[in-house]
Amino acid sequence: MTSLDAHEALLTREEYVESANPHQGNVAASVTTFQPFGTILLFNYLTPISDRTDWYRSIMRTFFQSSRKYRYQLTAEDVVEAVRDDTKMEYHLDACKGDLDRLVKWGNLTTLYDTSRVTTIADFRSPILRYQASPEALEIEGFLASHAHVGASEGGLYQGDLPLLWQALQTVDRWLNDDQSSYTPERRQEIAEQWRQAFTAWEKVVNDAAQYLGSMNQSAQQAVNMASYLSYKNIVVNYIQSFAQQLVQHSNAVRSLLLTWVDTEKKERLLAIITSTPPPIQSLAENPDRWREDVQQQIEAFEEWFIRESNVAMFLKAARDAVEKVVQRAHALASSMRPHTDYVTMLHGLAGQFMQTDDLQVAQQLYASAFASSTPIHLPEGLTGSPEVTDRRNERKPWNETAAVTRSLRPIYKGNVERVAEQPMRSNTEALYHLKLTHDTQNKLQQQRFAHIFQTELLDLGTIKTIAPEERAAITEVIDGCLCSPALEYSLPDGSLVTLLNRDEQAYISLHSQDGVLLVPRYRLRRQLPASRLS
Repeated sequence: MTSLDAHEALLTREEYVESANPHQGNVAASVTTFQPFGTILLFNYLTPISDRTDWYRSIMRTFFQSSRKYRYQLTAEDVVEAVRDDTKMEYHLDACKGDLDRLVKWGNLTTLYDTSRVTTIADFRSPILRYQASPEALEIEGFLASHAHVGASEGGLYQGDLPLLWQALQTVDRWLNDDQSSYTPERRQEIAEQWRQAFTAWEKVVNDAAQYLGSMNQSAQQAVNMASYLSYKNIVVNYIQSFAQQLVQHSNAVRSLLLTWVDTEKKERLLAIITSTPPPIQSLAENPDRWREDVQQQIEAFEEWFIRESNVAMFLKAARDAVEKVVQRAHALASSMRPHTDYVTMLHGLAGQFMQTDDLQVAQQLYASAFASSTPIHLPEGLTGSPEVTDRRNERKPWNETAAVTRSLRPIYKGNVERVAEQPMRSNTEALYHLKLTHDTQNKLQQQRFAHIFQTELLDLGTIKTIAPEERAAITEVIDGCLCSPALEYSLPDGSLVTLLNRDEQAYISLHSQDGVLLVPRYRLRRQLPASRLS
């Protein structure tokens, strides 16, 4: 390679770096900040601003799953293969590159040029890119993955949560009773860790129990049958055994323990010990006041929840109400499954059905099945029809009876005048000649109109400003013929073939004429001359 070629390669490399990463010189400007107002571009791929939302989410899910395997940089080909496996749909490389460019523009991805695969100047001109997800985008996908089933959660009650909370709180209280000289950095870290376990267990217990109550209330709204009753009963029994009974036992012990913290300085000592340890989040380490305020709010919220008896009473009242509902449902099921022997109630219901029955035959069948008799005793005969128990031996059939009415048919005349026979049609050569002459003249005029309308091969109705009524009728005839044809074609009298090009046209135009205005879609018609005229 000559010095001139090397200089050209160097310039091409610099141009490539600038085109591949235009924001490289302004790194501070590309840092993502979550402002309290305005839009956040990082969340654009989750919003329905385009029809590519499903593809965007599959791409970001691919980067998140790859980061779990410590693989952070992917090529477009890797993304295409992963998205195809995820969606089970066809996905092309060109569409993938467009989606990746859009995610890079929003700040979800960053680009890196792969210099290891660059061997020629052409490779510099068409760079090979690698894509990497930004830390903020990975945090968003992590949040979505951890909350994928929260919306459908029914809550959970675990018998070891409340004892774990009580043991962690007892350990913290025992360590707070020790002398301050024994608070080594290791012991302070242990106290902070025990408090974190107690607070996390309390949050989990309260949230899971609240969700469990919501699902239990939804189950209570179901129809009363044996399957729903057994399901609701199991839910209530699990709530009482796994949560309600243990809540009563441990809440009293925790309340008594926390009341001793109020009289002593244990709460302030716990606050000082926890804030002297490194916080779990790096952002809190940079702001000690915020870290102290956060810990203080945790201690106060924990203390207030147990000291106020109304919080515990709410869950206990829900348990009592659930037990009452189980008993009421059991009574309702027992009553519905018990054999019915109240005949007065049954007759009252039967009478109500009689009152609502409009069909006479249905009423007869209902009465016959209820009383095992077709003739009622306490109802009039008209309700169930004629009596069935009659002597039919001497009964005569209606067809054997003489007619009670004599029918007479009268002849039909036009008044009092007899019909006059029409004269036969005679052949009139002169009338037929004039009729043929009139028809040929009309065809000639129609051909002249078509020739004037289709002066060019392609006719656009939008280019017509004014039109004669006769030509408008001719155009309407052609359009109707095309719309009625499956091939959208219409044959003119001279053998020409007219084709409608845009049947589904949505734009409308106005054809102005002397007798009015016709509003029609802006159709485009193409005329093809017959082969004889083309030759």
